[in-house]
Amino acid sequence: MALALLAVGLAVSCGGLPKTNYYTLRLPAAAPVSDPKTDFVLGVEHFRALDVLRDDRIIYYESPNRLNFYQYHRWSSDPATLLSELTARLLREKRIFADVRLLPSREPVDYVLKGRVFNFEEVDEETGSKARVGFELTLVRSRDRKVVWSEERHAEQPIQAKGVEGVVDALNASTEALLREVLPGLAAQVERDFTHPGQSQ
Repeated sequence: MALALLAVGLAVSCGGLPKTNYYTLRLPAAAPVSDPKTDFVLGVEHFRALDVLRDDRIIYYESPNRLNFYQYHRWSSDPATLLSELTARLLREKRIFADVRLLPSREPVDYVLKGRVFNFEEVDEETGSKARVGFELTLVRSRDRKVVWSEERHAEQPIQAKGVEGVVDALNASTEALLREVLPGLAAQVERDFTHPGQSQ
């Protein structure tokens, strides 16, 4: 036992174990500060995800029913957390709400944004590798607990660069593109509520 522990210690000290690399999603450049379009406050829940996406290791599918993980290439947080934080950041940048908070929060909120992550992985095929992203966003109005807006989106994008960095870049680009496509619909709904508060949506 002592010899085995000594061997492991020597392997680590001599660089025998691979270095673990950590990645995150790029945040958009900060937009110029402007007045918010409404006085509503949004709370963003931690997005839900499939069990396999609650892991911080980057996933790749070798076939439609066979998946694996990059053991030494990991996200800084699990994908659901990263997507929750990126969505909150983009909504702050759009200045729809007076404030955007990550839940739980002690202060009341006017809307709650819920999310579910279905896909966030590399997919390997004979024709090449691609990044696959899929999620659903749902906006709930707090005063009547009514779902006032919901969208589900999926995208696949070819991985251009080699290595795990290429995978991360493609997943990042797909995620940001989908969010920029879907969030204007959320904004339009909230602005309608603000302009016509007495109307049921």
